[in-house]
Amino acid sequence: MKEKTKHIIILALATFMLASCNSYEKLTYLQDIEETKDASIFKKNKPGYHIQAGDLLYIQILTENQEINQLFNPTMSPSSSQYIRPETMFYTGYLVSDSGYIEMPLLERIFVSGLNIDQVQDSVKQKAFRYLKNPQVIARLAGFKFTVLGEVKAPGVKQVTANQVNIMEALAYGGDISYNGNREKILLLRQTDEGTQTYRINLSKGDIVNSELYYIMPNDIIYVEPLKSTLFREQASDYVFVISALSSTLTAVALILTLLR
Repeated sequence: MKEKTKHIIILALATFMLASCNSYEKLTYLQDIEETKDASIFKKNKPGYHIQAGDLLYIQILTENQEINQLFNPTMSPSSSQYIRPETMFYTGYLVSDSGYIEMPLLERIFVSGLNIDQVQDSVKQKAFRYLKNPQVIARLAGFKFTVLGEVKAPGVKQVTANQVNIMEALAYGGDISYNGNREKILLLRQTDEGTQTYRINLSKGDIVNSELYYIMPNDIIYVEPLKSTLFREQASDYVFVISALSSTLTAVALILTLLR
């Protein structure tokens, strides 16, 4: 009898250890990533972003003429170089229309869809040279917007003042993946001029650092799927509730029948 009890205890401990290892693998990022030290590095493999309809651009055109500066940059104080805060750019930036154009004073319509930000700056500068003397042009995205959904602690639309954001930073903005989130199945939806592209990302593997998907793009949607064990627990909870409700009902009926006898 003692020998049988011993085997049961050993089996229970082995099961617990296997479950712990499984939990460790499910909750750990970049498990097989190597240390670069001084010998090598993970090369930056970031795809270029091209302007799309709906993007908001921050554009400054500066000249030696203060009146001209006021025309192109109405938020500039005549006596200083202070500009409005980023959160108010919605009212003062240049919105890319559905047809791919922005509208600027004097320069009229400029086609920017499909261009990167450096090409946008060059296009605006070429137009400005037709009307202005020695114009200086600054162009950039007014904000980096993306969405984090699913099993994260703080889901929602995130607007950050950054030129680039990687997938780890994006999840950090969402409060990190919760205990119930599946780090091996991250769905990425990317908007393009042609439509929506979809990708699956496994954050438990270190090779993501070398992937083009390591850096997210403006307007990306990141969805973290729940673990299957989470779904099982949710379903089990529903079943327990139903069984409990039925049990309570049967108990009440039995009690009423007993009192009526």
